[in-house]
Amino acid sequence: MNTKHTTVSIIIPAFNATETLPRCLDSVLYQNYPADNINIHIVNDGSTDNIDDVLQKFSLPRHFKIHTHKTNQGLSAARNTGITNSGGEIIIFLDADMEVSPNFVKNHVQMHKRSNVVGVLSALLPAPENPIDKYQKYLYRSKRGAQKYPPLAPLPFHVFILGITSVKRFAISESGGFDYKISSYGGEDTEFAYRLWQKYPQGLFYAPHIKVIHHHYRPFNEVLNNVRTFGQDVVPYLVQKHPEFDRLYGYSFIYPPSTLSGLLKKVAGTVLKSKITFSILKLLYHLSPYPISNRFIRLLLASALWQGIAG
Repeated sequence: MNTKHTTVSIIIPAFNATETLPRCLDSVLYQNYPADNINIHIVNDGSTDNIDDVLQKFSLPRHFKIHTHKTNQGLSAARNTGITNSGGEIIIFLDADMEVSPNFVKNHVQMHKRSNVVGVLSALLPAPENPIDKYQKYLYRSKRGAQKYPPLAPLPFHVFILGITSVKRFAISESGGFDYKISSYGGEDTEFAYRLWQKYPQGLFYAPHIKVIHHHYRPFNEVLNNVRTFGQDVVPYLVQKHPEFDRLYGYSFIYPPSTLSGLLKKVAGTVLKSKITFSILKLLYHLSPYPISNRFIRLLLASALWQGIAG
């Protein structure tokens, strides 16, 4: 691709994001990339705060477009609205609590010049104002997710997390947009990335030099509640649609087949999801120093997920 002629669409879903959206918009307003080649689509996904007042104060230039959902429909629907109304050769998905550098768009376009690149994942950094507890250290300092893979090595789909990601438009057209049926917390990005990866198994890459600051602090207890909700509301649908997702979420540890291995899975699932086990793991998490605490974080996340799946 020739940078001069590459058009870019940035899609920013926003739901009750008045605290973080201004910083996000400030950062995309001043990109070292021709404004004529960028269009930014802000999707107000049924917000109930004063987000309209925030947007009016910005006096956004003409390459910014605002789309409004009357009711909250979830990230899948919001991103699909952005895709439908945008025309860029490269689509950047950026969450409303992210802050990017002036070279953000330029760096993504540069990565996409390589013909084998279909999707690019940025590196996520914590905001300096956020508390750095053991869970935040697990998120940002531990070698996990895409960080375990070299920058020039293709990524598996399950670490290609949307919200700080760019994808070539033709690949979205071929693999399909986001699944509207996933409207509650989590899973829409993994399901989208899976279909993208099926079409282009060697096309997803990590770009650690493209750094994005995350201005949303979630306490670990809130994360566990979200994971529990995800297990209850979304995982059964994902496994029904893609049975191979059982390997990601361990659905068969809660609903195993009637075999000997299924019985062993059921025992393991019953133990890990129990409230007693969960309480013990929480105590060990609080008592253990970082990075030993990472082991208990992973077990707590699995326990909360399986609690949700069990209903």
